[in-house]
Amino acid sequence: MRRVEGIRAVTYDCWGTLLRDKDWKGAMDIRIGALRRVMRLPEDEARELMDEAWLRHDEAWKQVESFGAGRMAAYCLEARGIDDDETIRFLTREFEEATRRVGVDAVDGAEETLARLKEADLGLALICDTGLSPGRVVRQLLDDCGLLKFLDITCFSDEVGVPKPGNDIFVAALRGLNVRPPEAIHIGDLRRTDIAGAHDVGMHAARFRGVHDDRSDSHEAEIVLDRHEQILEVLSLDEAAA
Repeated sequence: MRRVEGIRAVTYDCWGTLLRDKDWKGAMDIRIGALRRVMRLPEDEARELMDEAWLRHDEAWKQVESFGAGRMAAYCLEARGIDDDETIRFLTREFEEATRRVGVDAVDGAEETLARLKEADLGLALICDTGLSPGRVVRQLLDDCGLLKFLDITCFSDEVGVPKPGNDIFVAALRGLNVRPPEAIHIGDLRRTDIAGAHDVGMHAARFRGVHDDRSDSHEAEIVLDRHEQILEVLSLDEAAA
């Protein structure tokens, strides 16, 4: 495993890196159920409308723009001529809270590795793109899984205003940690957002494939991890951890 010297901080992606869904379909069913109740739609129409809203989110994300739960809720309602603020707020909340209702799991090895990095006095940050679950909810999920306490900084695209690979969200984390880009390494599962974005601001990058192995032809990291604890070897902390 390649080793990297001079690292003072580690930043992490969230989904597919620190957290994983317990039941993605179950959470979507909750959202679709709320959509059906509000708009009095049959299930197939509600699912189709939800798919359209998610596609709009995905298109915006690929253009390095945010299109979160509020905009998805508004899109669904406006498609059927509903535009009152109270209904948009209600549906937005239903969309946002669904994942918390079904729960998530911490990825194997994440808690132990974060604890070891904290013991080594490294700065730790989260750099997370948000979709249906905003930063407010993801912080709660991280806390529920015992991970939030290790993170000095949490940067979410719905709060910063731009998703990865945009520079602003990486820069916000680096400033919060008070480190220069070459002094930090970012760990995430996606080449286009995590790896390309980290490299673009001058950070080191490691691709984590323990949950999802991104086989796209986008930028590859100089380091690929199968298990969280491997970062300890990369940072020459493995002997102390043994």
